[in-house]
Amino acid sequence: LRVLLKRLIIICTRLTRERLSLADVPNVQLDVLRRFNLLVEQHYKLHHRVSDYARLLNKSPKTLANLSTQYRQPSPLAVIRARIALEARRLLLYTDRSAKQVANELGFDDPASFSRFFKTQVGSSVMEFRAAYRR
Repeated sequence: LRVLLKRLIIICTRLTRERLSLADVPNVQLDVLRRFNLLVEQHYKLHHRVSDYARLLNKSPKTLANLSTQYRQPSPLAVIRARIALEARRLLLYTDRSAKQVANELGFDDPASFSRFFKTQVGSSVMEFRAAYRR
């Protein structure tokens, strides 16, 4: 099973590189994007700005934006916001925490800013979201 899984991963990686025309991309640049995504996954509750992640990578925010654009990836800010929104949805659906508690857990200083963020990202308010998915 391990051998088959390794072969599957290799084939998927090759197909993705061909599809996105990344065959000639230096691994150093791809590693920056991979590390960025990994850092977002680890620190999305604490860091909400691209500059925070750029500092952790010893790169400029513009460098991250340029790499994302160059390789047709979502912008760094979009990646961060999508991850926070995903966790917010998960917490609102599978826990009984209030919107204020979710906002605090995700690093928002103000529940109102979390509500605005959520409505912008998801397209509905926290109450509408919960009501729609609890039925």
